[in-house]
Amino acid sequence: MTEPLDVLILMSDTGGGHRSVAEAIAEGLAREFPDRYAVTLFDVIARGALFPFNHIPEWYLPFVTFSETLWGLLFRATNNRLMTSCLIQVSTWVAGRALEKYLRERSPALVVSVHPLLNHFPRRALRRIGSRAPFVTIVTDLFDAHRLWFDRAADLCIVATDRAREIARQCGLADARVRVVGHPIRLSFLGDGRTRAEARAACGLDPARRTILLVGGGEGMGALYEIARALAQTRLPIQLVVIAGRNAALQRKLAATTWEIPVRVEGFVTNMPDWMRASDLIITKAGPGTISEALACGLPILLSGFLPGQESGNVTFVETSGVGALRRTPDEIARAVREWLTPGDDTLARWSTRARALARPRAALEIAAQLDALVRAGEVSPPPAGATLPADERLPLEFPDDRKF
Repeated sequence: MTEPLDVLILMSDTGGGHRSVAEAIAEGLAREFPDRYAVTLFDVIARGALFPFNHIPEWYLPFVTFSETLWGLLFRATNNRLMTSCLIQVSTWVAGRALEKYLRERSPALVVSVHPLLNHFPRRALRRIGSRAPFVTIVTDLFDAHRLWFDRAADLCIVATDRAREIARQCGLADARVRVVGHPIRLSFLGDGRTRAEARAACGLDPARRTILLVGGGEGMGALYEIARALAQTRLPIQLVVIAGRNAALQRKLAATTWEIPVRVEGFVTNMPDWMRASDLIITKAGPGTISEALACGLPILLSGFLPGQESGNVTFVETSGVGALRRTPDEIARAVREWLTPGDDTLARWSTRARALARPRAALEIAAQLDALVRAGEVSPPPAGATLPADERLPLEFPDDRKF
């Protein structure tokens, strides 16, 4: 039996979205090409960066939670050619030699990056060791993608929207190297044929009652409690599902509250497709993964906030695409829900129809097909001459076993 080809997906747990995309791609490859590929997810920053930069994944969530404005300023200040070049040099110094050693030891048949910091220097490291393996970038930002995502020498750049493709062009990527495929999400978001009422019943909800889904990502971020209270005080004939994620304190607070309407409180869940299919509206921050998952379920989107920078454009995408709107405060959210649930108002129905039209739930499978075609065709540029580092310049790091699929 032929040994499976080694596929390395470079990611970092700076936010949950990059790992989710990596896992969706791994799932797509496993579904479409069983036994052909062995996929490894590698957190380059946590596992290969110099101290203290290897702790960046731990700092990311508190930073963006309490310094959103500063994050937006940093995004805009670095989104130009000069600053991008500086960031590439810094990231090369921080993790380049360790990653080069890792690539040399693994000799992967394909390398995929799903993080903006992990494109230029990993591709160069791959070529320095003499590897002809394809290097692919999968851009997870829907609309306002940072320049760091786009390396003109990458063999393939996969984006989610036409707007991201236009940014790739502005950054000098040839059209032949850019494909618009959609944002990869888990295959469990492929339709199961159930009606919303049937999905509600399966979740233990009232099948006949309109359902609002309130989420704050895996960490339960945002003013979820305040939004839930504002919705409950409307006393609308609805039921509310609040997903508190890993925020145990929020889950306890929600569970201890006396509510004016039926409220279901959940912690971290692994069956988000079920909850989305059971709902008539999702209230969420503007993360690209949640937006793409909602579209796959034909679910109208009420954005409660966004991270300045890469998520600002997601608001534009949702509103201009006709699948949802932004409301920033709990009172504004409650008023909007009351308006949209008024008898005769067709807003949610129109958004749901448009969401299904825009959805690309098979993106992970399409990406898997693109990756397989690239590996089979061997469409890569030859490595630059004379690039292998001398042995005494290689960083002597040891890596524990990586997660495999």
